Amino acid sequence: MKSIDQLVDIPAAGFPAWSPGSGHIAYLHDEPGSGWQLTLVDAATGDKRRLADQPVAPWRPSWSPDGSCVAVVRGTDLWLVGLDGQERLLVAGTGETRAPSFSPDGSVVAYISALAGSLDVWTAPVDGGAPRQLTSDTNPLDEPRWTPRWSPDGRWIAYVSSRSGERNNDDLWQVSADGTAHRQLTSGIWVNTDACWSPDGQRIVIVANAETEHWYGDDADLWIVSAGEGPCERLSGNGGHSWRLEGAGLAWAPDGETVYALHLHRGDKRVSATPANGGVRTVVSNLAGSVLDFALSPDGRQLALIHATQTTPPELLMLPTSGGLPRRLTDNSAAVEQDLPDPLRVSYRSFDGLYCDAYLYLPPDFDESRRYPGLVQVHGGGTNAYGNGWHPVEQWLARNGFVVMAVEYRGSSGYGRDFAGLSYADWGGGQTRDAVAAGEWLNAQPWIGKLGIYGGSYGGYLTLHAIVAAPDLFDAAVDMYGKTNMLTGQQHADRVGRVFVARDYWNRMGHEVPEAMARASTDHRLTEIKTPLLILHGDRDTRVPPGESAQVAATLAAAGIPHEYIVYPGEGHGFRQREHRVDCYERILAWFADRL
Repeated sequence: MKSIDQLVDIPAAGFPAWSPGSGHIAYLHDEPGSGWQLTLVDAATGDKRRLADQPVAPWRPSWSPDGSCVAVVRGTDLWLVGLDGQERLLVAGTGETRAPSFSPDGSVVAYISALAGSLDVWTAPVDGGAPRQLTSDTNPLDEPRWTPRWSPDGRWIAYVSSRSGERNNDDLWQVSADGTAHRQLTSGIWVNTDACWSPDGQRIVIVANAETEHWYGDDADLWIVSAGEGPCERLSGNGGHSWRLEGAGLAWAPDGETVYALHLHRGDKRVSATPANGGVRTVVSNLAGSVLDFALSPDGRQLALIHATQTTPPELLMLPTSGGLPRRLTDNSAAVEQDLPDPLRVSYRSFDGLYCDAYLYLPPDFDESRRYPGLVQVHGGGTNAYGNGWHPVEQWLARNGFVVMAVEYRGSSGYGRDFAGLSYADWGGGQTRDAVAAGEWLNAQPWIGKLGIYGGSYGGYLTLHAIVAAPDLFDAAVDMYGKTNMLTGQQHADRVGRVFVARDYWNRMGHEVPEAMARASTDHRLTEIKTPLLILHGDRDTRVPPGESAQVAATLAAAGIPHEYIVYPGEGHGFRQREHRVDCYERILAWFADRL
């Protein structure tokens, strides 16, 4: 994977959904440059065909109960796509539309719409008629999550709402199918997933944290919620559960005895099984790498997995729930064109004696008698993880002659609650020193020459902290859509960005803890930077506002510190458009090659 085209043009699979009869799987095929393509695969034969000519939005397809069509979103419109390829416009949106979900009797589709000025639950009759608004003031327009989920009998729709509070309220609610009755089902916990109903409709499973806990990212717990008046109880009490926001990541066995969920442990993300009435969690998909998403077949016999490794992009697999070998249904790996090596798993000792996990990517024909430029990669998300999965950028940089060390700094998920909790109320503290310690470890190796550091989002934020804290260690750096000022970054972020900071700082907003925000910011120390810095940001980023990078660029320019500042038009948090990805990666490679 030495060429830029190989890096950006590798396809991927995502968002699997079983047909009602378990004979087919609808999924989205991500083709760079052409978007998400709605695709159907025969579960028995593996035969695949595209169902729609035009790309669709990245939301899970929802099957009609008779298996004749799926509901998808295209632009702001809601469409029904038949197995014969015929398409019918169901709802012409005048604002954001997302997350379609067929009712159990197939008569209506529930979805999320911004038509009324907030993101609310609506329904649309399948055979014609005006859409109906069921909820109001459900979530603000800048809350990008959640999918409505029907009860098995079709009487209720469960959804997540923050209507009773900005900071600590992501509660589970339900609304009757006619919109006349409303119930709040949870309080005192932070809900991190959509509802997943038990087959009898009496219980709902979610992934959540208690209000008094750190927002553990991919290290949360399963909770069981009564669908009526009743308790909300923790099903698993030792963390490790990951979450997805598009109506997946959880499933009940048809007999109601088992809950399937994503589980992250030391980089590997797998599907776990937990007894629904309490008991020992065990692993179902014992595959190295990362299960990014899954869906359980209606008969409960098969799992459709989206699985990736260090050497293979996201593929669609089938795995029997009885155990055994998976069967691959896609061949996205063919686009890689050459075999890729697995990185080495290493540990390094940080400033306080604790060890951090890391992935070491080596150039082809690595020779310890030579000297190579080294790069420290700091992942995004803060409380998420780098993970043992598909990381084509690091593979590509290694193929171009760099040694890349991707670190799991303190706070990363998958290494236990104690390790995850070390970042609480300490942004830019111990995590920065972990990143610096990784650079010092690399720098001490006889086969390393000059040194660089890079990351995106929280990784960009930590990159800034690292080159401020250790101005003489790194010879070049790249900050992709990172934050420098915690106050302005929180004030102007979308709701997830605002709450992410508050939940890690005693549930306080930035102006309430100014001293802590100052310690966590680099804006007042940017003039201490000596490292040449490449800054990349999208002009429509709502998670980390582009003004954060503008602050960095303006300060460096005024101080005469070497830097380059690139803004990509039309891009949000991360770069999606092919031409921007090509430009971004070419700039990163040139930046490091010229300086290292």
